[in-house]
Amino acid sequence: MFYSTSMQRAQSSFDILGAVRAMVRLSLTALRESWGLIAALLLLVAIFSFASPWFFNTLVLERVITNASFTLIMAVGMTLVIATGGIDVSVGAVLALTSMTAAMFMIMGVNVVLAAAIGLGLGAVIGAVNGALISYLKLQPFIVTLAALSLARGLTLILSDGTPAMGLPESFTRAFKDEMVVILALAVLVGTMWMMHRTRLGIHIRGIGGNPTTCYICGVPVNGLRIGVYTVQGLLAALAGYTLTASFDAAEPTAGLSTEWLEALAAPIIGGNTMAGGRARLFGTLMGCLILATMRSGLNISGVSVPWQQVAIGAIIVGAVGLDALTQRRREA
Repeated sequence: MFYSTSMQRAQSSFDILGAVRAMVRLSLTALRESWGLIAALLLLVAIFSFASPWFFNTLVLERVITNASFTLIMAVGMTLVIATGGIDVSVGAVLALTSMTAAMFMIMGVNVVLAAAIGLGLGAVIGAVNGALISYLKLQPFIVTLAALSLARGLTLILSDGTPAMGLPESFTRAFKDEMVVILALAVLVGTMWMMHRTRLGIHIRGIGGNPTTCYICGVPVNGLRIGVYTVQGLLAALAGYTLTASFDAAEPTAGLSTEWLEALAAPIIGGNTMAGGRARLFGTLMGCLILATMRSGLNISGVSVPWQQVAIGAIIVGAVGLDALTQRRREA
């Protein structure tokens, strides 16, 4: 009995050490693959620090990290969607609808945890419906999620009558504000990285984007996994919406209407995730979020107007997509 217990403890310790070593190897590989993105981020910091004496300070650094964390929560889900060869343009509208729904329930007196769970469940349901339509009806992901965007945005305006939902419980705003955004984002990132690189599920998700026919022949539940990925995306959009609502202390019907969804899509592309699918560079997605947040803060401090900021983000997206296309052509040549 003593021998058996000792062996179990030894095996458990071995598994933990193996997990730590695997994560260290994964981190070193990610750093090696993303050295160009790290250099670009450092270059941006140097440029904006030179352009404005107010850029390089603790407050700006905290704001950059918080904004990047907000984007990262959605961008992780988008990375999984892109890995399957799909796209989701509805994340901003889902963010607004789920946040407004949860906020209205809270204002009506519903328990905070239950109201938040309802919003998260609604996001998951929308994602699952998107995934089911794409998987079983063989509809294009862009068309399906564009329709979901219109429906979710319209429902948000109907529910709110175009006005913000204010007077949220302090316990809710405290749970999703400031440093909690960073903690949630890191938890989502680390958990997803582990799943994608250390489990069979992650291999299957990447395989769907690489060659879905072969995956289907090999017995991989292609449709089920695709639905699951879109479900996670909807869930994470709702979670990101809660952090945005907590920062405003109100649920805005226009939340996610600006560049939030665009940055969630841009960050994985900047991070080296190909639109063709088959790849999930989550550390690259993190770097993409940091680059976008740094650029936005730097442009704000430098006095650049919001329209020109959107032009800059659009130019970065075009450049990243163009670079991805050139890389694909070289691989196929």
